[in-house]
Amino acid sequence: MDRHAEIEPQEVAAKAARLRLLADETPEYASFMLSADGQIDSWSIGATRLYGYLADEVLGQQVSCLYSREDAKRGKPDEELKRAAAEGRFEAEGWRVRWDGSRYWANVVTVAVRDPTGILRGFLQETRNITERKRAEDSANALAEVGCLLAKSLNVAEIGQRIADEIRGLLGSENAALYGLEPGSSDLVTLAVSGEMKSDLGRLVLTQGIGAPSLAVRDGRAVVMRDILTDPRITLTIEARLSVIHAPHRAMLAVPLRIRDRVIGALGILDWAGRAFDEREVRLAQAFADQAALGLETSRLYQESVRAYEELLRAQEQLARAQKIETAGRLAGGVAHDFNNLLTVIIASCQVMSSRLSPDDPARRDIELIDKAAKGAAELTGQLLAFGRKQSVRPAVFDVNLTVESLGPMLRRLMGESVEVVMQLEAAPALVRADPGKIEQVLVNLALNARDAMPDGGRLVIETSTVDLSQTGARRGSETPVSPGPCVMLTVRDTGTGMDAQVLARAFEPFFTTKAPGRGTGLGLSVVYGIVKQGGGDIALESEPGKGTSFKVWLPRAVESTTDSLTASAVSTQSQRGDETILLVEDDEKLRSALCAGLQANGYRVLAARDGREALEVCEGYTDRVHMLVVDVVLPLFNGCELANLLLGTRPNLKVLFMSGYTADNAIPNGLLTSGMSFLEKPFTLGALLAKIREMLGTRESEHQA
Repeated sequence: MDRHAEIEPQEVAAKAARLRLLADETPEYASFMLSADGQIDSWSIGATRLYGYLADEVLGQQVSCLYSREDAKRGKPDEELKRAAAEGRFEAEGWRVRWDGSRYWANVVTVAVRDPTGILRGFLQETRNITERKRAEDSANALAEVGCLLAKSLNVAEIGQRIADEIRGLLGSENAALYGLEPGSSDLVTLAVSGEMKSDLGRLVLTQGIGAPSLAVRDGRAVVMRDILTDPRITLTIEARLSVIHAPHRAMLAVPLRIRDRVIGALGILDWAGRAFDEREVRLAQAFADQAALGLETSRLYQESVRAYEELLRAQEQLARAQKIETAGRLAGGVAHDFNNLLTVIIASCQVMSSRLSPDDPARRDIELIDKAAKGAAELTGQLLAFGRKQSVRPAVFDVNLTVESLGPMLRRLMGESVEVVMQLEAAPALVRADPGKIEQVLVNLALNARDAMPDGGRLVIETSTVDLSQTGARRGSETPVSPGPCVMLTVRDTGTGMDAQVLARAFEPFFTTKAPGRGTGLGLSVVYGIVKQGGGDIALESEPGKGTSFKVWLPRAVESTTDSLTASAVSTQSQRGDETILLVEDDEKLRSALCAGLQANGYRVLAARDGREALEVCEGYTDRVHMLVVDVVLPLFNGCELANLLLGTRPNLKVLFMSGYTADNAIPNGLLTSGMSFLEKPFTLGALLAKIREMLGTRESEHQA
């Protein structure tokens, strides 16, 4: 027989009386008797001090009234009595609830009381409040675990959830939530929620931080509310009060998340109305809030460093791509320059030969074919120069809207009936200073690119608008920004097949194409890039496979209020022949010979030299007047500009005509072209050279004397 069964009832009563006397004198300790079915049969002064209940309030009540609601619901009181009855003695720890709703962590020993026959007569329960010890142990363990998590993880959601779960468990509350401040505002964003949301109030508090969390952030200190419904710091609307009054969880504790003197969020706890969070619980919550703040700030700094690193990588990729395109442009420009010398020889020679043949000579047709092929090659070198931003431009102030409208009929014919062309033009004039012909070329090239991307038809949209690039965020995605200020933005977008990241990265490279061999040169977009950049603008490209492509072109808005006249001045019809003396300096022997022959055939006296030194020697040995210097800009030893300055020192009336395969802007230093000087871009025809010479020299001396 169990030893407890041998205890006489009188002994039990005596021992219980002695225990009650001891318990009454022991702080945070209580003992009382239970019936066999778990009703409270006796109640001591110590029990009143520990639980807050008077004897007449609990006698006859089930012992489950002293347990937390969740433990009572799970049947924990009955389970512990069954274990004590079976084993004679059972010891356990858990939450106990006081009269005012507050909780404490208790160590409870339950002893089964039996009569001599072994019949269960009841239980003796000894309860000790070990909340402080338990919280100290759990808090230390929990803080250590959170610290380990912070060292291992930068995941805000994971850290926030762990902290919310830990503080809820340590305080025995219904809910806990972690909040962060929305950047640039005072709004709270819920990062983690622990516990089930059981009411409208709970949803408001836990998802929006209404109540104590908002006050904790505003004031930067802990906020305790026993009941949000009666707290004078909270003003509730009638509708809110009606929803709050039925909510059981109305007690709140909130502490701020601080980094130095900056508040970045809050940790909030929600529990049953009437709970009074004490100072020790506030300190514990603040300790976890400090850990949370450290985690959030570390994560933020890490995310910022990641974003900065990714931005650096993007910038490096953009720089490398821009440098690659720039290098290719310089190479293309150099090749075009040398090629233009050859084309000028061919074109000039064809014209000289044609002038010597009769109109019905059969060789004339062959010469015309050569001349036509050379001029076609000149167009190709023009595209290379456009990409290298070394093409000649004729800037004027004009309205981009009018240019787009005038191109409309041609673009619709180019696109075909299967493609809808939509123009969304700004009502106000979109004035820019650029070469109108080059902007037309940009539009046509982009439209052709869109057409090829929509073999089964689609939609092409051309849009103009005015944007101010001095405003933050006005433009994204471009490597080299336009100067801040008002710009005209030209957008060309299609509904075509789009481009993947690999094609997108190389779209502006010269000779890069995704078309089949023979279907394209790969210069269309590179020419667009060069024209826009040379005009002081910028271009960006956005595309995804299956989502179409969008080009955005920014051109600085013109300040002039009126547009320039685009009508070219009439070409003089005066004779192109002459009898003046011309000093021709060209290092390319074939071109020098061809130009010399052409000039001599038209009556000019020509002094030829292959470089600057030879030109100076020729001039020193020639005592008569030299009317004009026709010189290539790029020469060995010293360039054409330096030669012109030297000769003008001794022959101040000398006219100077510079030649180059580059544009004047790229070949001649700023401010060097003064009165009596001009520039001719290669390749040129012999007729163009003769016309320019006569334009500069004026009426021939022989005609004037006649």
